[in-house]
Order: sequence, then structure tokens, then C-alpha cells
Amino acid sequence: MNISVSVEKASNISRKLTIKVPADIVAARFEKGLQEVARTAKIKGFRPGMVPLPMVKKFYGEDVRHNVFHKLIDESYAVALRQEKIQAIGQPQIDTPESKAAAKPGHEGHDHDDHSGHILDETKELTFTATVEVMPEIDVKSYTGLSVSRGSDAISTADHEKNMNDMLASQASLEPTADDYGAAKADFVDLEFKGGLITDKGIEERAGMSGQRMIEIGSDQLIEGFEDNLIGMKKGEKKTFKVPFPADYFEKDLAGKMSEFSVTVHEVKKKSLPALDDELAKQLGFESVEDLKSKSKANLETEKKGEVERKFRSDLLAQLIEKNTFDVPQSMIQAQTRALAQDVASNLKNQGFNDAMIQEALMSEMQNLKVRAENQVRASLILEAISKKEKLDVSSTDVDAEITQMAKNMNVDETKIREFYLANPRRREDLEFRVREEKTMKFLTEKSKIKQEK
Repeated sequence: MNISVSVEKASNISRKLTIKVPADIVAARFEKGLQEVARTAKIKGFRPGMVPLPMVKKFYGEDVRHNVFHKLIDESYAVALRQEKIQAIGQPQIDTPESKAAAKPGHEGHDHDDHSGHILDETKELTFTATVEVMPEIDVKSYTGLSVSRGSDAISTADHEKNMNDMLASQASLEPTADDYGAAKADFVDLEFKGGLITDKGIEERAGMSGQRMIEIGSDQLIEGFEDNLIGMKKGEKKTFKVPFPADYFEKDLAGKMSEFSVTVHEVKKKSLPALDDELAKQLGFESVEDLKSKSKANLETEKKGEVERKFRSDLLAQLIEKNTFDVPQSMIQAQTRALAQDVASNLKNQGFNDAMIQEALMSEMQNLKVRAENQVRASLILEAISKKEKLDVSSTDVDAEITQMAKNMNVDETKIREFYLANPRRREDLEFRVREEKTMKFLTEKSKIKQEK
């Protein structure tokens, strides 16, 4: 498609393209559109496929103009990006001289009334502007010689003992108690609860403050003070009590407010820990108690090293972000925010939160998620800029080594992983991106001044 394109640098992260599609192309596309409709048009007095084009234009002209308009926008915008070598991020803002209403490529199926201001004149040149976000131009600086502390990854005896106790607790069984038994700390209570905020007009019920759950007293699954009120309650007992929401509660509209709950205990159960012997070890997939202890300790050490490494990297990246300021495309931040929100929602759902509670939590946490998302996007862009500046390319050998390590960690046939990435080029690009980031982090670590904590 022969089109005219001019580009204006609206900002460091946006470009405004003025695109002109010649009148002859517009006329040809409109004529083609009429002919396509004519093949199946049903108009009284004419056989299908035999309707004259002037009649087709009279009855279907507006629909054809609508479809041709959006298709020409789509095609010419794509051509303009290729022609000007612009790597666009997200959807563009489309404007025509006739209207400032937004229209996005890929929406040619909309009813034409949705954008009544966008009227195609098949006898004239089609002119429109497309404003789109692009990758920022980053001149990354001050990324070597950073002073960063690395925490200790040593595992104490107490850490190992706690790990073993947690493992036993995960294998514990819950035994029912006598009807006159009063619940104590570490007991499990199957309860039904209904609550709301205390206001001047009475109790304001909230959807997320009612339900039925199995609660371990002392596990702090619910707000501070709630579980303390369950101590001493017996099977079948009902109780109403008041408890304040913490001042720093994650749902801001509840923080610091007084609430009232009515609970009914359906059953109280005690946790019964299994004996730590060879039989239990074998049930868990180990050869013996000693094998279980040895491998559990090794896993704990691996987890601690990972935790320390994540903190080290986070601190290093925070310094890079502070030293390198630049505009970030909002579409990238929005996409990352959605990904983080999905992770939070999934975790809350696994913890037993209902949909209403999850929505409330996400709404109150959204600002924090946006900040996290922006920092993650900034860090990724900075690492990419450093890798280009230092020419830290990813070779096929680097990718092969990563696949080998993945197969080892996942205990999967390496051939299957290789076949997967060969069959999925986009996934392989993602893998190469991760390998390049890892290579860049290694470079930065080697160039940093690291203080090892004891």
C-alpha cells in the first residue's frame, strides 16, 4: 500500500503519525467492498448476485464505508509502523479531522453508529493521526561500582528444628473433641460467622465479613483479636463480640474501624502430630528419618540462599532505578499491574477468600500494585539498556545451558523441553530475554562493591 507518513516525536515515549491514504486507493477499496456485498445482497426484485452496484450502494453504502474505513485504518497503520521502523507498545489513539473520538485497529466489526463522526468519503484522500507509545530511549548511567549488602544465608539449628516441626504439622490429623471441650490455642474450630461495621445507625453488614471456615486459633488468619474470642468456646456455642480492624489494615475503608461478629461453633478439633520415624519418612518419599532430615536441611539452605539472593537483587535494582530516571509507557505498567493483580487474586483464592473479599482486597491494594508494577517495568528496561550498552548478547550455547538446567530442576526429559521451544518461537524469545536479564544481573554483581553480612 502506497501511503504518505510523517512522524512527530510527541514525547520520549510516544510518536504521533500522520497517515494519508491516497484517494484512488480509498475509491478502489470502496468499489471492492460494494462488489463483495453484491455477491450475497438480497434486494426485492433482484436475484442474489445480480443487484446493480448503484442499488447496492444505496442500501449498503454506509455499512461498506464503515468497514472500509476501519480496514484502511488497520492496514495503513501497520504499513506506517513498518515503513518508519517504529516498535509500538499497546494500542494507538486514532483521530481523524472529522472527529476526535478514539478508534482502535482491529475494531472494524463495530456498528458504524459507535463512531458516527468517522465518515469515509470514497472520493477523497483518507487522513488520520495515530498516537502510540514506544520504548523509551534510555541512556543508562552509574550502573557499575554500586555498594550493596548481601545478607547471611546461614541456617541455624533453630531454623532446622522449626522446619521439621512445620513438616510434622503438615502431616497432622485433626481429631474431634468432646462436646464439652473448650477450644484452646492451636485447636481448629469449624465456625460460621456474620459481621459488619458498627455505625451510628447500627451494624453495616459487609459481604466479605460473613462465611464459614475452619480456623486454627493463633494462626492469625483473621483480624487481630478475632481468634482470641474463640478460646473456650464449645461445640454448638454461639457468641457475639466486638473487635477493631487494625489501623494499617490493607482494606483502607475498614482500617481502624470497630466491627461486630456473631459466630457459631460447629465443631472443635485438636491437631494430632504423627511420630517422626522411618515409616513416616518413607510415606513422604524418603529412605529414613536421617535421609528426611538431611534433605530437608538441604532444601532449607537452598530456600534461604534464594531468599537472600532475591533481596540482594532487589536492593541492587532499587539503586539503579534511583540513579536512572525516565518516562515509562503506561501500557507496560498497566499490563504488569494486571499480571500482579492476577497473582494476588489467585493467592487469596487459595487461602479461602471469596470473590467479594478478593475484589475488596484488590481495590484497596491497587495503588501499591501499580507502584510495584512500575518498578518492575523500570528495572526490566534498565537491564535491557545495560545489556545492549555492554553488548551482553545471548548465544545458542547460553540458551542450551539454561534448558539443561531447567530439565535438571524440573526432573524432565531435556529433549522434550528443547522440542517445546523449537515449536514455540515466541516462548523461545521469552527464554532468551530471561537468560539475557540473568547475564546482565551477573555482570552487575561482578561490577558491584558487595558487603557480606555475617
